[in-house]
Amino acid sequence: MLGLATLGELFKHNDWARDKLLALTNDLSNDQLDQPFEMGPGSLRATLFHLWACEFGWLRRWQPGSDRGYADEPAGESIDEMRRRFIETAAERDAFMAGLTEADGGRRITYQRRDGGTSTFPLGDMMLHVTNHGVHHRAQALNMLRHLGAKKLPGLDYLFMRGERPTLPLSSEMIAMWKERGFNLSDKPEPPVAFDLDTVREYFRFSDWATRYVHGLAVELSDEQLDREFEMGLGTLRKTLIHIHDAEAWWYNYWIEKPQPNIDLSKAMTMAELNDRIGESNERRDAFLTNCGPGDLLRPMTIEPSPGHKMTFRLGETVMQLPGHGTHHRAQAINMLRRFGVALKDVDYLDWYDETN
Repeated sequence: MLGLATLGELFKHNDWARDKLLALTNDLSNDQLDQPFEMGPGSLRATLFHLWACEFGWLRRWQPGSDRGYADEPAGESIDEMRRRFIETAAERDAFMAGLTEADGGRRITYQRRDGGTSTFPLGDMMLHVTNHGVHHRAQALNMLRHLGAKKLPGLDYLFMRGERPTLPLSSEMIAMWKERGFNLSDKPEPPVAFDLDTVREYFRFSDWATRYVHGLAVELSDEQLDREFEMGLGTLRKTLIHIHDAEAWWYNYWIEKPQPNIDLSKAMTMAELNDRIGESNERRDAFLTNCGPGDLLRPMTIEPSPGHKMTFRLGETVMQLPGHGTHHRAQAINMLRRFGVALKDVDYLDWYDETN
């Protein structure tokens, strides 16, 4: 059963990243909002509407007596109208969650799909699906914005939110660094989140499953395809997949207080070698989390991602960063695979749940 505090934190990040994304669209023309792209729902406007419609639809499915779990897209809806929809739906969702107990996270809900069939999932797993779905499509929206000429695209990772809304006091040096990067820091630290390890482990199990699936497709590609340049992700499919793994390995070394330098992505690695490293890294991470208690996740830790730039987070915040980070970059990898004509199945969170439960 997934914990409401952790799910609530993921929704908080979802709303924060949504606002950052919408702020980049204020000056776009209708032609730009509707420019076709070979990714996601097909345009930036359609992608933003899809993000809202899914939040709205799932919320309706969770509420007793709701008769509709989806919304049809009105043509040419403005960004201001979408922003209003997002805010109203998030407020309704927060009010709904405020009335839940921990036992409700395991309550199974049956709903009617668009194809007329029915599906049943635990409420908590539906919620985790919605937050992860947002990460996936925001990655597509950012790439569309890059092609539309947007400058200084913000990092939307969970830890960027926690950089702007810290749960630990910041030194004057760290305040200056975050402000230099364009973050609007909170006046005082927010209360720390009591992450529950069951939800954390479940999110990682999904992430591992999705990554293995994408790797299984990548191993069938030629070196020329793996190293083809794209204006997304880390630039190539190989580098993007390596980055997903090496981000986890880099954080793990900080968890065990043995930091290592960043990986040089210019060095080639075969998919077979990467698969071996992923298996080993996942085992180490799972063993580490097995030995963690809830109190351990509150432990402060300082990292140095580049010389002279130090950041302090709680251990649980850095752990929660990684599954969403994987989803973000898998969205880019999946789009690269589609450009090669690879047929893909859906790898959303509930696809994993349905396949493994």
